[in-house]
Amino acid sequence: MKIAIIGAAGVRTPQLIRALFHYKDELQLDAIHLMDIDEQRLENMGLIVKEIGSRLAPGIQLLFTSDAQRALKGIDYAFFSIRVGSINSRVLDEQIPLRHGVLGQETTGPGGFSMALRTIPAMKKYLEILSAESPDAWAINLTNPAGLITQALVEEGFRQVVGICDSPTELFKDIANAIGLDPGRLWFDYFGINHLGWIKRILFKKRDILPEVLQNDRALLRHGREMISPDFIRSLGVIPNEYLMFYYRTRNIVEGLQKAGITRAMVIDELNKRLFASLQQLQDTPGERKEAYRIYQHYSRARDATYMQLETDSTIGTSQNGLERLIEKVWEENREGPANPGDEPAGYSGIALQVLRALHGTRTAVTTINTINGSTVPCLDPGDIVEVQCYIDQNGVHPYQIEGTIPEHCRGLLQAVKSYERLAVQAALTQSYDLALQALAVHPLVPDALVAKEILDDLCAVHQDFITLQ
Repeated sequence: MKIAIIGAAGVRTPQLIRALFHYKDELQLDAIHLMDIDEQRLENMGLIVKEIGSRLAPGIQLLFTSDAQRALKGIDYAFFSIRVGSINSRVLDEQIPLRHGVLGQETTGPGGFSMALRTIPAMKKYLEILSAESPDAWAINLTNPAGLITQALVEEGFRQVVGICDSPTELFKDIANAIGLDPGRLWFDYFGINHLGWIKRILFKKRDILPEVLQNDRALLRHGREMISPDFIRSLGVIPNEYLMFYYRTRNIVEGLQKAGITRAMVIDELNKRLFASLQQLQDTPGERKEAYRIYQHYSRARDATYMQLETDSTIGTSQNGLERLIEKVWEENREGPANPGDEPAGYSGIALQVLRALHGTRTAVTTINTINGSTVPCLDPGDIVEVQCYIDQNGVHPYQIEGTIPEHCRGLLQAVKSYERLAVQAALTQSYDLALQALAVHPLVPDALVAKEILDDLCAVHQDFITLQ
């Protein structure tokens, strides 16, 4: 088997590489093609990748290239994890909406919309190359916003595409840990679209235990934090994905981010600078690859520790000293931690390998991914991309039908955001200003069409190298 990773200078790559090497024998893995347009960062990331390879799979060929055609030629599966405009564009995506009193976030609202406008045309070009060079290959998309990207690619005729997000699976694990059960013993009836989903049943020994789980405050936390009030969750009667806090606590989060003057992208940017500066220093000392892997593990622990921290912690302070203090704090607190290189892959890479192994036919899998709806979520269109539990085998992806009715409050929000997504996809594919304005104007987090236009015009101005709406 030959694998390609497009966007291989991204920080997820070492985790994905380690996961691939973990199953190298089962997959009969021969080669991995690592492609990125940023050759310097790819070289830096190569230090870590080569160290992992020397430990776990010294016989597997590693090809590093900036040529997408070369990377995608003769491969069986392609992973995509790209960021058009780099982290600098994400910083702008998050800051500009906040200036207008609107949520700034990578995947939700105007920030995710801006990223989709930049990313969908690039992903379409990559899939055209993949179809020409490896027509039978599957595309496994880790690029955000995962649902919108997958929707656009499917609408353009690329059918062997799945989108991956680890948020639902991590939600399931948090709940299972809180009630003292192995997640594998539970069935989570989860439905929605990417970063907008709910659990409507939890089965244990054929019995729905959701009512008991709803009474357990600890089971309603995410990553040990209260992201949505347990009382409000109980009033819903379903358990939301943590990204629903951006809809349920909009004003609170916007005001907090505005006060702090810090966004998640700014935190990641600073952590990335530390990572790549350290890796660059090691470039002239090939014997220090082991140190490169240690630095990466340190970085990963620090980054994970800041997940949703800005949205849930009001004590961080203002941008004048808050960002620097936050970076120093998480960097120092996460210097040490378990390496555990032999552990079963988890998170994004774990789900990606579940999907890969199932499609390849060595194992079947049941996991939550972004795929074509059909009749799975009855309140959405058959061609919509949904995020649901699926059975996956070498014949493809088979979504599980959602049983019973969709609660009205879920239905209303789900249909509104999916309408935005349909418009956003068409705006990105056609580079239509009018469709882009319509998309933002109907998004529930944007107050009205006038604000939508102001945000859109600002985004077009700062991203003029990537967004060319007409």
